[in-house]
Amino acid sequence: MKTIIIGGVAAGMTSAAKLKRLDPKHIIHVYEKGTDLSYSGCGMPYFLGDIVTDESKLIARYQSDFKKQGIDVFLSHEVTKVNPKSKQVTVLNLKTGVTFVDSYDYLVIGTGTTANKTNVLGSKQAHIYVLNQLPDMRHIKPEVVSGRQVAIIGGGYIGVEVAENLIHQGLVVHIIQRGNQLLSVYDYDVAKKARVELENMGVLVHLEEKLQAYETSGDQIVVITDKQTFTVDFVIESIGVRPNTMFLQDTGLKMLKNGAILINSFCETSLPSIYAAGDCAAYYHQITKDYVYVPLGTHANKTGRIVAENIAGLKTAFPGIVGSNIIKVGHLAFAKTGLGIDQALQLNLDYAYVDVTAKHQTSYYPGATDLFMRIVYEKKTGVLKGAQLVGEKGVSDRINIMALAITKSLTASEFSQLDFAYAPPFSPVWDPLLVAANQIKASIGE
Repeated sequence: MKTIIIGGVAAGMTSAAKLKRLDPKHIIHVYEKGTDLSYSGCGMPYFLGDIVTDESKLIARYQSDFKKQGIDVFLSHEVTKVNPKSKQVTVLNLKTGVTFVDSYDYLVIGTGTTANKTNVLGSKQAHIYVLNQLPDMRHIKPEVVSGRQVAIIGGGYIGVEVAENLIHQGLVVHIIQRGNQLLSVYDYDVAKKARVELENMGVLVHLEEKLQAYETSGDQIVVITDKQTFTVDFVIESIGVRPNTMFLQDTGLKMLKNGAILINSFCETSLPSIYAAGDCAAYYHQITKDYVYVPLGTHANKTGRIVAENIAGLKTAFPGIVGSNIIKVGHLAFAKTGLGIDQALQLNLDYAYVDVTAKHQTSYYPGATDLFMRIVYEKKTGVLKGAQLVGEKGVSDRINIMALAITKSLTASEFSQLDFAYAPPFSPVWDPLLVAANQIKASIGE
């Protein structure tokens, strides 16, 4: 049997490596448009900030490593067409310009994303950067070293992470955000804490401000918004991504409006023998019961593995996601799982929430810090539906506890009886999450 994999980063190479381990005789061809594979895109902001100083640390495995495993990886090879009926792909060698056709028994689409761009007036002349792949990072790094001021367009995950890292490098950092908050996946009240933290670090945050144009002024760029004009040394646009699936438009694959490929619980697409995984796919959301586009490395690695297991005949199901994420903002960690109350209201769901601020450990033990929690629940049943946590310590472990509780549809009453570990250096005798659960019980009359 032979599988062709399009895309050689997280989902694609996870799928290739797992499939080869399960079936050593399986023939695997991987076509990657770029020159890099199997790397951590999530680490790129930290390379710009010199937190990670060795680029090779971001790369998990090289082409030669996969070759030793018996996997044929073709770099600088772009798949330009897929023919589901003949089970063939058309491939362009970007170095030689030669086009050829390859055949498959199974096809895996793991093509990741393309960065969105504003394309406002003056964009081409100003040479605006994005941060989506390793070559982007390599191009930006010299600007960080030589520059003094930077404008970041967009206040999502990447924009916020880049802002923090560049402020550490001594640059004057502007964030231009069209909406009224940073980190739009969080509730407005929670996201305000991220803005305050960034501003305390010295980041200049411009909310409800729309980029209109760029102009060049020697080696610098003049940024023109609907409210002001200022000059910077370089600009990074970080206004989100879209699935890299344009080349599949005529295949008949079912997709969301943005091009994210719809997959079932086995990561199968709507066409026979074709699978999709990673940031080009849409995932089933276990709470909203709908398909959503949430491109994260955790999902990419997980679905890549599941694709391999299903091709090998193991029939492994992927139940979907609940939307867990975490981000570092200055001294704070922001984490979320499930739905926020703002989302719930938009969806007309009968949910409520409690806010709790408590110490992450026993207050008398040195080093105790405040931990803010917003827990969302269904009014009628007390079933836990979402959590947002902000704090210096104790965030990552507790958000994962909440992800499990929400996935398993625990009620506040059930959650309140969980046997949490306790010792003064790690937690109060009443963990903050249990305090929140008890407040929910009281609010619904239990």
